[in-house]
Amino acid sequence: MTETHNRRPIHAGLGRAGQSVKRFLRRINAPAYPGNPPAWTNGMSMAVVLIFFLILVLHPYDEYLSRSLSSYEPLRSVRHLTDIGLSQWYLIPAFAIGVCLIGIDWGSIARERRIRFGLVYAQATYAFWAIALSGILTNIAKLSIGRARPKFLDSLGAGSFAPFQPGYDFASFPSGHSTTMGAVGAVLALWFPRWRIPIVLATMFIAFTRIIARAHYPTDVVAGYTVGFLVSVALARFLAGRRTAFVFGKSRFWPDMRFRERFW
Repeated sequence: MTETHNRRPIHAGLGRAGQSVKRFLRRINAPAYPGNPPAWTNGMSMAVVLIFFLILVLHPYDEYLSRSLSSYEPLRSVRHLTDIGLSQWYLIPAFAIGVCLIGIDWGSIARERRIRFGLVYAQATYAFWAIALSGILTNIAKLSIGRARPKFLDSLGAGSFAPFQPGYDFASFPSGHSTTMGAVGAVLALWFPRWRIPIVLATMFIAFTRIIARAHYPTDVVAGYTVGFLVSVALARFLAGRRTAFVFGKSRFWPDMRFRERFW
């Protein structure tokens, strides 16, 4: 009797979680509301083209910049900041928050609190997928390109590639840490629009420490940050077009958090 009684809350929680997932997937699969801008813009395409040419211009200087920056004594003290770019620091909390909130009995909660919990759940889910999707794309590119790490600079040079070579040694381009920082920078810029410029600059600097740590070349960092940033913004715009987690406001590029004013 007791065992059956204990199972009921678990089954009810799983049922509510399943319904929440179904509702979320239904919203995602729905077409965008008429009049909303697309998830990917012409300006974003132009940014990709400009970054591509920047990488081509920087590539001949990868060796020089990598040696100079990694050996520059005043910069060595910031090497420890590089691990801020580890994706698990962000994926695990976002996943945990989503799991904790997804099984809540929303019907038993007051409307105002339900809106706040819903906002936290939506944003945690968004943050998780923004970082995860950009990371997946970067890992596919790493494996396909197979660029040797800077630790092989003396033996192989900055232009050594071994596509589809699994492992750490030939996974330099793009930078995974920089991708995470690009995604985190975009997520935080969406959450805290007043601090948008300082947030982007701070996350760029943390990505830059990958060069100082001699884990990546400058072009790896530029490419990684771009992937994380643009994928995260595009995902937010995609959700805004369906009025899930975000909505389009005055800015036609940066969507606003849905119900943000009620949360604060």
